Amino acid sequence: MSYSKGLEGIIAGETAISLVEGDIGRLSYRGYTIEALVEQPYLAVMWLVLFGEWPSEQEVTRLDDYLSTHAPLTPREVTLLQNIDPALHPMKMLQGMVPLLNIDTDAHFYDTSANTNSDTSHGLQLLARMPTLIASYHRLRHNQPLLSVDPDASYLGRFLSLLTGKNTDPRHEHLLTVVQILQMEHSFNAGTFAARVSASTLASVDAVFGAAIGTLSGVLHGGADEAALRYALSVGGPEQVPAALDKLLSDGGKLMGMGHREYRTVDPRATILKPMAADLCRGTNSDMTYQTLAAIEADFGDRMTLKGKLVKANLEFYKGVVYEALGISVENFTAVFALSRGVGWLAHLLESRVDNRIIRPSANYVGAAPRQLDH
Repeated sequence: MSYSKGLEGIIAGETAISLVEGDIGRLSYRGYTIEALVEQPYLAVMWLVLFGEWPSEQEVTRLDDYLSTHAPLTPREVTLLQNIDPALHPMKMLQGMVPLLNIDTDAHFYDTSANTNSDTSHGLQLLARMPTLIASYHRLRHNQPLLSVDPDASYLGRFLSLLTGKNTDPRHEHLLTVVQILQMEHSFNAGTFAARVSASTLASVDAVFGAAIGTLSGVLHGGADEAALRYALSVGGPEQVPAALDKLLSDGGKLMGMGHREYRTVDPRATILKPMAADLCRGTNSDMTYQTLAAIEADFGDRMTLKGKLVKANLEFYKGVVYEALGISVENFTAVFALSRGVGWLAHLLESRVDNRIIRPSANYVGAAPRQLDH
């Protein structure tokens, strides 16, 4: 058997959900490129990723109604959330709370009671409740009153208003929609693969989400956006970038958000997001942060070019400053990522259920040779 560290280059399964073409820098969901999808309604893209077809207006409305119905937290869930240590990172909260959510097993999204519909309904209820969880936990941590869910608001607009306590700016909702579509799905990334491993055991939907959330929390995966922004803030400004990178590299540090394991040219999601980030931040308190990030990308890219490497910013690099400008605090970045990527996790779970086989790879043993105990 062949061995590849980190499973790089190993085909571990089949999927029809998304295609990452790293050699040419292209990403598509169900055959549609992300460039074609980012200006579409969020719930339409969610439906596409989950069910494989472009939805009708009636189907989008049905999905919107279902998510809105299951968005409020139950009194029991509020009590659980209020008793969590506010010092706990939001990703820890999310990983712990998702399996404890009350699921209405009689509220079928479809009209049948088949197992796939049960999984779909369960997963959609998790996706409905996760924005409320993230926003409510944020407000509790900052001693702010919890807000009621607006049933007439859009899915992402409802999240922003619950989080910030303000009426949602349509421009901000549009930008959040773009970011969330860009990170909704990315084939067999680490978090999704963890979800598929868990799903292959026929674990429950909330257990699958828990495994994926824990995996996404790692700084080498979903935590890169938070790390990239914190580093830029620590640098101070564009003028300090050369000295800061000198120190980072001499200390053997890693610059998060630069380069990507899949994309050999450029991350197409970053190509879309970077100019939007520049426009959003211009003339605001986030402009200096954006300028610092741009200077870091340019300087680090030049250093890598001298070594014969092409290294560009990935989606995570500029995503943090967009979130910051939208009023999303840095500790919530990865949780908001999970909110979007959860759509992909559910899609992969449903896909795996069609022809399930437990994922159980082999390992090369490199330990001591078998021997007997001496008595």
